[in-house]
Amino acid sequence: MLIKRFIFFIGLLLTITSQANEKIPENETTVFNETFSWQAMGNIFVTYNPSLLKGHDQEEAFDYLGAGILLDVYYEGFFIQSNHRRVSLQGAELGYQLVVTPKWELDLISKTYIFGYEPDDIIDSADKPIPTLEGLSNREPGEGVGLRYTRYHANASLSVDFATLAPLSESNGWVLDVLYTYMLPYRNWDFYLSAGYTHYSEKVMDYFYGVNSAEVTPDRAYYEANAGYRVQLELFAQHPISTSWSFAGGATYSRYSDSTKDSPLVDAQDLAKVKLGVIYVF
Repeated sequence: MLIKRFIFFIGLLLTITSQANEKIPENETTVFNETFSWQAMGNIFVTYNPSLLKGHDQEEAFDYLGAGILLDVYYEGFFIQSNHRRVSLQGAELGYQLVVTPKWELDLISKTYIFGYEPDDIIDSADKPIPTLEGLSNREPGEGVGLRYTRYHANASLSVDFATLAPLSESNGWVLDVLYTYMLPYRNWDFYLSAGYTHYSEKVMDYFYGVNSAEVTPDRAYYEANAGYRVQLELFAQHPISTSWSFAGGATYSRYSDSTKDSPLVDAQDLAKVKLGVIYVF
């Protein structure tokens, strides 16, 4: 899916003639006369990540050990960023800077705005029947492309994404994603306090949480979802352990709209996620 998104994004960039401005990540090595920069990181973490869907027991929400590679790349206005300072990470973002000023920025952006799920895999992992998911079609990830406006002020930033899922996702529809982040330094700690609001159009909600006539069973009623939203509060902290290693962790709280909770597929309206681990900078 990331390759598909990358190919589409590059094709879209070929239609843009705007002059790029450069976006350089903090604390990293820059080469090629500051036209190219990158940073590679590895992380090891444990998470508590419950699901909205019915049939998920709380003990199944624990991912006792995970690992991954995080990559930030910046070249002539084009960037890939890992968002490693977020708890609710949804994968890398692809972007291209259209306008950059000291106080604000306008980017073309592509990212995953909502996770998909495969009912058969969930049932196999649970090792038990889940009637509400039996025979349900897969929901592919909500990959989107759109515009992001970011406003900077001291240690804070406010970003607003308006994206369509139509070119890259089965869900179609559109998403409005707003995030405010404040960075609070304290001794050798960096604390990131965030508040977010995401609005999903009716087509997006109906794809992920609706039940069509072909999917109706005695345990799963027909449901046509209305537009919905998610509100998030997040705390993330990072503390250096050595020149290469740092501790990273945090928690996020999410509340979903009634149009999500009313779905026969959904068992919760409020979710809390916790992630703890270490990051190694190569």
